[in-house]
Amino acid sequence: MKNKRLAILVLSLAMVTLLSSCMATKDIVRTIAVSGSGEVELTADIASFSIQVSELGKTTKEAQALANEKMSAILNVLRSSQIEDKDIKTTSLNLRPSYKWIDNTQTLEGQVASQSLTVVVRDLPGLGRLIDKLGEISGIFLNSISLDKEDKSEALVEARQKAVAAALAKAEVYATSANMQVGSPITISESSVASAYEPRAMKMMASESYDMATEIPAGTMTVRSTISLLLEMSR
Repeated sequence: MKNKRLAILVLSLAMVTLLSSCMATKDIVRTIAVSGSGEVELTADIASFSIQVSELGKTTKEAQALANEKMSAILNVLRSSQIEDKDIKTTSLNLRPSYKWIDNTQTLEGQVASQSLTVVVRDLPGLGRLIDKLGEISGIFLNSISLDKEDKSEALVEARQKAVAAALAKAEVYATSANMQVGSPITISESSVASAYEPRAMKMMASESYDMATEIPAGTMTVRSTISLLLEMSR
């Protein structure tokens, strides 16, 4: 009788252990973490650059008058080239004394007036002609023309869709190789979204002379998205 009770107890403990093991196995969530990238190439549709005048005069008033005259010529060129006022922005305006060294002595040589603008150009085919017109104004500085795509929203959506598709395709390969099936996403994260532009940039002084019309190739822009997925896996 005692041995029978002991056998029943051992059997009961075995069944409890087996059921606990099955339940623990059932509660395991199998997952796979993958990432994918997508990119879309764009063509630039706007350009921007900075332009500066700096004039030296005996007095502040004289320097300012010289700078204003040159800036007026610049604005006339910009507006005659259909650049709207909303795309012309003053970024700095300075009045300061200017010194030079003579026989190790600092001497006041006059006053300097300077002004800088940033300009956005929306007519890229006309950009070269605009640069040529500005080049007719002596003693101004035109710096760092950069090209860009004004609205990248659609391209970003497409890049994200490609990134998700690439991540899911990678998960399918892993799952098939392991005799598993891909389930629903648990988490989706975007680790990086970058817009890399590779223009043929240009930096020059606008007082240079031109033997022929200026050409500014647009190059290409690449919008990239990287997506990370954590997915359920099942047999």
